[in-house]
Amino acid sequence: MAGGPWLLRLYPDTWRDRYAAEFTELLLARPPSPRDHLDILRGAVDARLNPQLQEDPVVRAPTAADRVLALVGILAGALFSIWASIIAVASPPWGSLALVDEGLMGTAYAAGLVGMILAVCVLVGLVTRYVDELSPFGAVAAIVVAAGFFFAAGGASIVAMVLLMGGTVALARPLSRVVHPLVAAFLALTTVLLVLAMLGFVGSDGQTTFWLLLGGGFGPAWMLLGFSLRHGRRADRIAASGMGSGTSTSAAGA
Repeated sequence: MAGGPWLLRLYPDTWRDRYAAEFTELLLARPPSPRDHLDILRGAVDARLNPQLQEDPVVRAPTAADRVLALVGILAGALFSIWASIIAVASPPWGSLALVDEGLMGTAYAAGLVGMILAVCVLVGLVTRYVDELSPFGAVAAIVVAAGFFFAAGGASIVAMVLLMGGTVALARPLSRVVHPLVAAFLALTTVLLVLAMLGFVGSDGQTTFWLLLGGGFGPAWMLLGFSLRHGRRADRIAASGMGSGTSTSAAGA
């Protein structure tokens, strides 16, 4: 089968993934003649110009648990949005004589606290429901993010920011196997921006409240994550189509 490898590489990746073993067996059973080589070349050209072998669709089967998990994620994101909006708009510079609406700030912190509790529930749900997709590394990253929320609720801001940012960035790639990669990337980006907002505000001695606006995308990112989880987990892939006439002829001719 001297010419087998390069003949096989003439075909598209999707064709080779499906029929490489069969094609190789045919070549081993009967080495191709010059006419067979011509048929194989013609079949490869046809396979690339008129691909009939499509990518297998991803079939999902959402359950009641998936819908609950999605709803919890959306609610967590909504509460984070309320928290970030109030903090960004109502926080006066430190040391200023501006009066703070204690009721409004209390609402903000209550929304943030409940949002963190719900976010931890989502993370636990991800670890239990999507353990195969996340892999052990992704599961550990999700636990780190959950620990960051616990430290934030306890007032350990520096530790919380390190865990939240590091854990979410580490979780982004494993999470892309559960939801769309752009959703996972957006969650990681907005978490980094949230940490930068906090560091920038503290670094300016609480005088530049503009920094707080950077945290505005954190809530929507969690809402988008929750919305994406409504689809449920990935099921087994189902074959979309068989081999096209041109490619089957070429393989048979070999």
